[in-house]
Amino acid sequence: MKGYNLVSRLLIPAFLLVIFSSNLSAQCISGNCQTGTGTYRYSATSKYTGQFRSGLREGRGKMTLPNGAFYEGQFSHGKIQGEGTMTYANGDKYTGAWTNELPNGQGKYFFKTRERYEGHFYNGEFDGQGTMYYPDGAYYTGAWQKNRKHGAGKLVTPNGKTTQGTWANGKPTTTSTSGGDYANKPNSNQQKPSQSGSTASTKPSQGAPPPTKPDVSGLRNCGTSFCRVGRGYYDYPDGSRWVGEFKDGYPNGKGVCYYSNGDRYDGEWVNNAPHGEGIMYFSTGRVYGAVWMNGSPIKELDSRENVPADPIMVEATKSVKIWAVIVGVGRYNSMPSLKFTDDDAFRMYSFLKSPEGGALPDNQIAILIDESATRENIIKTMRQYFLKADANDVVMLYFSGHGLEGCFLPVDYDGYNNKLRHEEVKQIFNESKAKHKLCIADACHSGSLNYGEGLAAKGPAPVTLQRYYQAFEDADGGIALLMSSKAEELSLEDHGLRQGVFTYYVLRGLKGAADGNGDYLITIRELYSYVYSKVREYTANVQTPVLTGSYDEAMPVAFRRN
Repeated sequence: MKGYNLVSRLLIPAFLLVIFSSNLSAQCISGNCQTGTGTYRYSATSKYTGQFRSGLREGRGKMTLPNGAFYEGQFSHGKIQGEGTMTYANGDKYTGAWTNELPNGQGKYFFKTRERYEGHFYNGEFDGQGTMYYPDGAYYTGAWQKNRKHGAGKLVTPNGKTTQGTWANGKPTTTSTSGGDYANKPNSNQQKPSQSGSTASTKPSQGAPPPTKPDVSGLRNCGTSFCRVGRGYYDYPDGSRWVGEFKDGYPNGKGVCYYSNGDRYDGEWVNNAPHGEGIMYFSTGRVYGAVWMNGSPIKELDSRENVPADPIMVEATKSVKIWAVIVGVGRYNSMPSLKFTDDDAFRMYSFLKSPEGGALPDNQIAILIDESATRENIIKTMRQYFLKADANDVVMLYFSGHGLEGCFLPVDYDGYNNKLRHEEVKQIFNESKAKHKLCIADACHSGSLNYGEGLAAKGPAPVTLQRYYQAFEDADGGIALLMSSKAEELSLEDHGLRQGVFTYYVLRGLKGAADGNGDYLITIRELYSYVYSKVREYTANVQTPVLTGSYDEAMPVAFRRN
């Protein structure tokens, strides 16, 4: 169970602000910083925007900290206290209860490395009852003390083996196991093949018999003979087998490790552990490719899948049609779940069905939520709808969910496979004959989907549904990409709004708030200007919407009736 003993990571943040009166840059830069709402700058890299009482932070606010972290939530007597979310400079995030500027009470801590702890905190540490979820699907639930498993608990591995018992300072003391075929993987602490070829004797693994080992006919047994260089195989004491390259008698180089629990690693190997580029094939079916260091992944590898190229017939008509695909993903298995993405998608769907959004008929709009939003389904649906469009038409993709730089993440993303790459979205857009192409994405790093600079704006258009469609004919064609954040930024959900911040303001803008010139028609440029200012203001400049592409700024996106 060594692989599931998380190294102690203190959650006490180094952000307790000591603000000296001699700091000449400290000042109230807007609003009422005594009793009211305002913005107070403490330094060039630290400021607070929110509510004040008697000159102290009191109520709800947003705080940017000198080390790059930022907090959004409740304050009391000038301190972080109540419910709130801290995003740390290293990419970790905590959301939950705070007391005296430390996590205290119930909360969730999301590690950048994709572990997730949900449970009780005390003075900034895991303490009390809680559950740790690991990236490979394993989890531990039970008692914790000072960031370590301590007390009664249960560990469940990806293949279903359950270990129940008592832990002390992170280590099991009395346990019983059931189910699965768990066995520890080789690592740098296990017996290495000696230069004489002898190995230490060990007891056989508990549980079901290990899977059939690969055929090694014609290969040297480097556990009984010294293999200075070349290929061979070696059986580890726990029943795992390495088949691959050796150096100076040790497994070293490229090869395959067949673990006794049914997992398989294919890649570079040093010091009895993955080290370098390699892919882990878990017995559960999950696949994860990464650059490894001493058995731990440090950088995800790229993966490529083919885009289906089945032919789609264009539906040529004289009238303008709008074709839309709406995607919302929240229930991820390999990523933290999102709470409001499905609601955001349904709201966007409802808007497009309304007169202000174009009154789209059922055969021109599709919505994919959670289980139906697989990579294959998204691509097939985009092709099915967007490739039907003729040269008069409009196609629109809305995506709400997780994103990594260069891609959106469908529900079947497993940590390596099934990314929806921005290049694939562009490819389908480029294949479509539609005059206007619009992508609105509320996902982290969505700004890395980039088509270049926009074109000059044209004049406004009149209102009514008929004139709304006429405005598409009047405007020049192109592709507009309205993204929730820059390539290097995260996109935020808000429990107060109960939506993604970006989508909340997109929908408000589409329903009329973005009509800056009062002509009842909302153009892509008006929508972007409105969303940009509101999202930047709400997130204290942490999140920056991006509009790119080759488009006419007069491209209509909605109209308001009153």
